[in-house]
Amino acid sequence: MANKAKLELIASMFIFGTIGIFVRHIPLPSSMIALVRGFVGAFFVLLFVYLKKSKLDKAAVRKNFVMLALSGAFIGINWILLFESYHYTTVATATLCYYMQPIFVILASPILLKEKLTPKKVICVLVALVGMVFVSGVLQTGIPALSEAKGILYGLGAALFYATVVLMNKKITNISAYDKTIMQLGMGAIVLSPYVMLTQNFATATLSMTPSLWAL
Repeated sequence: MANKAKLELIASMFIFGTIGIFVRHIPLPSSMIALVRGFVGAFFVLLFVYLKKSKLDKAAVRKNFVMLALSGAFIGINWILLFESYHYTTVATATLCYYMQPIFVILASPILLKEKLTPKKVICVLVALVGMVFVSGVLQTGIPALSEAKGILYGLGAALFYATVVLMNKKITNISAYDKTIMQLGMGAIVLSPYVMLTQNFATATLSMTPSLWAL
């Protein structure tokens, strides 16, 4: 079971690593991409559940509704920040900053989840930080330019919101992974809708066939 979970995590991170490539080919604002991503994701997971002849556990949803709504909103904000990061820095740098999320979770766990911060975890955090410094190339290139720095900050902000979602998921209990995903994606899209409508002009948003295929 543990090995299966590890393989599933590796597979999910491998798939996630391709997001930046797709976003770069979609000529839409980050907030609009996040909005569509939420609605489309919720629809396909809901369709998958329907094909499995399963039903949404309404009682579990009602019990966890507040946490599902908040975590869904944070997922939407996380996407916006991450996609903005791709526009200001390289996909590699943005992804590297986003991978600070596990470090944030480890550091926050003793306070929020009452988990013990063992010496092994501290060493892993320090090694990860040192590794990121070397991989980023900051030692060779020095302080990044303003645009690059902005992309890095967006990436770190996305990591912080994603870490918050991970911690909140610990508080969401007795609900299936499918129901949780449907609600979080759907709530994220619903929360983002007013923001996108107020800040973006849908009339000028055009999507040609090639970028549309990237979005799928």
